[in-house]
Amino acid sequence: MKKKLAVGLTGAMLAGALVVSQAAVSVFAEDNKTTLSVSETETEAKETEEKAEETEKKTYTQLETTKTDESLVTAVDVSNVVEAVMPSIVTVTEKSVQEVRDWFGQSQEFEVSGAASGFIIAQNDDELLIATNNHVVEDSTEVTVAFSAEADDPDDLLASAKVKGTDPKTDLAVIAVDLDDIKEDVLSQLKIAVLGSSDNLKVGQTAITIGNSLGEGISVTSGIVSALDVEIQVEDGSKFTEFQTDGAANQGQSGGMIVNSKGEVIGIFNAGYLSGDNMGYGIPISTAIPVLQDLINRETRDALDEHGYMGITVVAVSAEASNFYNIPEGAYIYEVSEDSAGEKAGLKTGDIIVGFDGITIDSKETLLRQIAYYAPGETVEVKVMRQGGDGYEEETFDVTLEEAPEDLKNIDKAPQKEDDDAQGIPGMPQNPFDGFFGGNGSNGDF
Repeated sequence: MKKKLAVGLTGAMLAGALVVSQAAVSVFAEDNKTTLSVSETETEAKETEEKAEETEKKTYTQLETTKTDESLVTAVDVSNVVEAVMPSIVTVTEKSVQEVRDWFGQSQEFEVSGAASGFIIAQNDDELLIATNNHVVEDSTEVTVAFSAEADDPDDLLASAKVKGTDPKTDLAVIAVDLDDIKEDVLSQLKIAVLGSSDNLKVGQTAITIGNSLGEGISVTSGIVSALDVEIQVEDGSKFTEFQTDGAANQGQSGGMIVNSKGEVIGIFNAGYLSGDNMGYGIPISTAIPVLQDLINRETRDALDEHGYMGITVVAVSAEASNFYNIPEGAYIYEVSEDSAGEKAGLKTGDIIVGFDGITIDSKETLLRQIAYYAPGETVEVKVMRQGGDGYEEETFDVTLEEAPEDLKNIDKAPQKEDDDAQGIPGMPQNPFDGFFGGNGSNGDF
């Protein structure tokens, strides 16, 4: 049976101040049996004997005190494990743009920075590949990593990274750093993390979490696996099945590694969805490996100023709406332009896009982030859920992207509009499903 925890979405909040697991020490008596002695006078002793003879005596079982010949628990030294895995750990700093509305309804954009964690999982001919959480980088405009190594110049430890691939469904992401951007003496000190298995995790086994706590640098939490198969539900209705550790949770730990006593990664710390103290959650590594394997083999792309266009208008199907109305979560197509790339490929109104070139699509925002990397003329596999006689069925279409019409080229770069403003934007009709599908209510043309 899964345990269910409802928690609030706090963005990249999370995880781990230094905690060392300790056990309370019991005090044991010297003998198996202990008799309490009480001082008494001769007269009091005689009176006690007389009363005892007058009353019926009762016999009670004598309890034995517990005893052990030696201490069963000692303080755990994990320094060797930490030293071994530290060259795999990186800190992640990301910048993103957030829109804030003032009291008068005016919108302003602000650049904000966030700190998180990641760890090295692979290397190809050109890149070093790093695992982290999707929520760490999903809205980022710039990503920088800092390696755990020694260098005379601290700037030599820094390198720019690109988002290679994301998977919102599991909250996983892979970022890539060009090998040419890493100093040779730094690169020689780095190591690829050893991935273990989470299939046979047991409550009580060692769980060491390492990450960028509070954005102040790498710290370590040594504890245990405290629960398995915990269902985490966030405000938008999304659910993740993860395991729980007893480590404290602090901002910045997201994307860090959780290792066992052998230094093998058993989970990826996922602190973006916490609202409690002294507990953290990890994505089981056996769940993460197939997703990461797909992401590391994707082509690393740069975002394009003028990306491809399918000629469709979508609204988001939030996780809440999906659960309540039994509608697949994704990007709902409610308009397909005539003679557009989408229509030519076979997309129809009512289809729900759930995949784009192998990436899970859980909202129109996710679709927008993905299509921004694809140029006009490219053919992309688009996976949809289409309603049939027996409910929704999965279908796949190859869509050859086209160039966007002039009046739509800059729409996705503009701040999101509420529905009552959307009619004033060319190509953005009012959302006919407002209040039904949730989200921020705005539509998107792709």
